[in-house]
Order: sequence, then structure tokens, then C-alpha cells
Amino acid sequence: MRQLKNFLEKWGIHSFLLPVFFILHNYNQYYGLVSADVAVKILFKILVIFLFCFLLLLFITKNVNKSLQLITLLGSVILFYGVIKDFFQFTLHVHFISKYSVLLPLTLLITILLIRIILKKKDYRRTNLFQNILFLCLILIDGAEMLVFDNSFFLQKNLLGTNERLNPDNLPNPASRPNVYFLVFDCYPGTGFLRNYMQYDNSSLDSSLEQKGFHIISNSKSNYNRTVFSMSSTFNMSYLHDFKSSSTINARDYNKALLTMEHSLVPKIFKHNNYWFYNLSIFNIDGTKSIQRETFLTLPETSVLMYNTLIERFRKDILWNFTVKKNAFGIIPKLFNTQETETVSAMQLKKNYNNSIIDSLKKIPLFKTGSPKFVYAHLYLPHPPFFYDENGKSNDINYIITEKGQKNKQLFLSYLKYTNKIILEFVKSILQAERDKAVIIIQSDHGFTDFDGGPQDKELHFKNYSAFYFPDKDYSGLYDSISNINTFPVLFNKYFNTKIPLQRDTSVFLSY
Repeated sequence: MRQLKNFLEKWGIHSFLLPVFFILHNYNQYYGLVSADVAVKILFKILVIFLFCFLLLLFITKNVNKSLQLITLLGSVILFYGVIKDFFQFTLHVHFISKYSVLLPLTLLITILLIRIILKKKDYRRTNLFQNILFLCLILIDGAEMLVFDNSFFLQKNLLGTNERLNPDNLPNPASRPNVYFLVFDCYPGTGFLRNYMQYDNSSLDSSLEQKGFHIISNSKSNYNRTVFSMSSTFNMSYLHDFKSSSTINARDYNKALLTMEHSLVPKIFKHNNYWFYNLSIFNIDGTKSIQRETFLTLPETSVLMYNTLIERFRKDILWNFTVKKNAFGIIPKLFNTQETETVSAMQLKKNYNNSIIDSLKKIPLFKTGSPKFVYAHLYLPHPPFFYDENGKSNDINYIITEKGQKNKQLFLSYLKYTNKIILEFVKSILQAERDKAVIIIQSDHGFTDFDGGPQDKELHFKNYSAFYFPDKDYSGLYDSISNINTFPVLFNKYFNTKIPLQRDTSVFLSY
């Protein structure tokens, strides 16, 4: 024990224990958002940087422990700046100090004072002992958590939904198991909204669907105005944690919403009832990969892990302002790897994605399987950019990717007519192949108000489209103002012998 104490007093290994604790703690904190491989790679990079800086400082100071103390100080400031900022802002609610204009100079001043103290200090034994023991204890605590608690404990902390409405393993055997087609059309407004705010009569689609036996929800609405949050809520049959009316969201929230979607409850219920799951969407769900991964406003794993560092916070909170003056500061976003405007090639991927989903939905109803099917298809229709006109003729992609092109009301309405044709083709092919025995739900994740002259009322963002087809044409479980969050409770109560109470319809406006 004495030898161990002498070692901890003599050598400042805290400089290299610091990044180990930082990565281990953040990996636990953001479990599910960051893979172990990425965490190890980032740890290795930080250790290499710390070693290089140590050697550089050693060349200057000619003192090992003095150099190690400086590394620990500077490393702590850079790695935990975001934690300090959030402590003042959200724990102490001292918003003045948490401002960058105050906290950055204050941090710099304190750091300079501590550097002067370190440089004047002669004996580092007690300081080394304290810092070494501190970081060893912190590492042991996080390591013990990983051993004591299973993965679900850490995962649950990053899920926005609870998955507690029911346990799939306790469900009784259903009376019937019809094939289910859940068709989501992104940004599709409700018929009333189109009539009142876009002066467009979309009743022909309603009439066509009603003639085929569909029930149209006349006052349908979504629960969130952003796709991944709306779909996460729908697929978990519950509202999301920590989001209140007019909540501000950030990229990390998007990552958590994607994780919540990936571990959602609805597919588990279908799989419990031996359904074959077709995931034709932009999300990874229950071990089934997406057709094309949604990355809008999300953070790469590296940025999630480094979220609280000074560099990442500076890039996220301050640097994006320079993108406004693109001509003057165009090089800055590239240097800091900020998200740029989607290119033509990126838009082409969306176009190809839509066409791929359309092609798949024409084939899947014809597949003969030994078990029932749950098909979730999510299309960027009539979501901007508006690739086609109502006749299926391609629009000029160089125009439709511009802000003006994506706000063009007439292009949207033309694309909506094209979308209606796609919807009716899907319905016809599914009903024919399934002999009218499948459940079909046509729904949008939220409405669309981002057109020139569009309304400013936030409530109108939630005016979406929703239509149900049940083979027995019994829609007694539906009512005219049902929202997305109650879509699957209605379905499961009807076919899977569940008794899930419908929730009060509320909407949460998310801004960024």
C-alpha cells in the first residue's frame, strides 16, 4: 500500500486518467447513441493528443509533474466546459454567468491564474495524490455501474418514450391477425387545412377512399410538428419526456428521438403476435435497418460523445452564426465540418428513396408468407423538394432545392396531386392482393405550413391527414378528432384484445 501511495504521489497519471473517465462517463451517459468502437477510437485520439501536448510542455518546462498538471488543467477546461456552462444555466439558474460573453473570459482568467500557481509550485506530491485518487474513484464508480446495471438501465435514460403502456409478453392471443399497412406521407396536410389556407379542394381523395370503405378522420392532428418526434410518439403510443409546448430542441434531442424510434413498442407488439415486419422507412426499428437513414439535424456519434467539450459547444452554439454571411465566411463552416445546405446529390437520394418505397409497396402485397405482415412505409411525399408535377414530370431540381422552390405553393399543390395518385394506386393494389382483408392506415406525421404566405398559427402545424380501412368496416372505436398517438391503441384494442385507454389529444410545438 505504501508503494502504491508513493507512486500516486510521485507521478501525475491523472493527466491520462482524465480522458479515460471522460469517455467512460459519457459512454454511459449517452448509451445507445454512441457505439463502443467509436468511444475507444475517440479515447485513443485524445490520449495521443494529451501525450503530444505533454511532450511539448515538457520541452518548455523541463519538469514532468509541472507539465502533467498543466495538461490536466487545460484538458479539464476543454473537456468539461459544457458541464460547467450547464451547471450555471440549469442547476444554479445563473444565466448571466452562463453566457459565452461572460463565462469564456471568466474561464480564461481563472485558467491563467491556475497556470501561474502551477508554474510557481515546487512540490506536487499532495496534488498528484488527490487528483490520481479522484479520477481512479470516478473511473471505478462508472465501471461498477456498467457491471451492476444491465444495458437497459443506461439505454432507458436516453429514450424519450417510456414503453410502459403494456408488456407485449403478457398479451393474450388475438382473435384475428390481419395484415397491416401503415403508410405515412410526410408533410401531408388535412383536407380542412388545404381548403381554408391553401384554397385547394382535396375532397376528391376523401371521396375515392370512402368509396373503397375507408373512414376519414375529419379533425385529425399530429402530436409533434417534427417527423422523428411525431413518429417516435406514434410508435410508442405515448408522449415524449421533457418536451413542453413550444419546446426548443437541439441535435442531441434528434439523436435521442431516433434511438426512441429504434426501440419503440409497437413493432414489439406485432412481433409478439408473429407478424413479419417490413420496415420501408428512414428509421432503424427493432433491429430492422432503414432503407435510407434520416440524418437531418442529428449529430454524428463523435459529436454526441464530445457534446460537452469547449470545441463542440463553440461549434454548435456560436460558429453557425457565421454561415449567415456565406460569401465572407464560407471557409469557416468547412473547416469546422458544419452542416451545409443539402446538395443536388443529396436530394437525388431522397428522390431515389421515394421511388424505391413505391416499387416495394407494389410488390409486398403479393408476397405469400406463413405469418401476417406489418408494413410501415414512410415516403417523402408531398414533402419538399417537389420532384414531380401532378403528371409525374420531373421539375427542375436546381430550382426545387432552393428555399424559394421549397416554399412554392403551386409546386406543392401539384406535388400533392401526384401524391394522391400514388395513394390511390397503393390502395388499389393492396386491396386487390389482400382481397379486402388487410388493415390500411394512411397518415401523415404532421402538416405543412412552410409555404409563401402560410399561416403563422403554431396549432396549424399539426393539421395532418388520417384515414383508416378496417375489413369489417366497423369504425366504432374511432372518433373525428383522433390524433396520431392513438392510432395503434385503436388498432390493438380492435384486433389484439388489448384495453389501452386513448390519451387526451395535445400537441407540442418544437422549434430549433
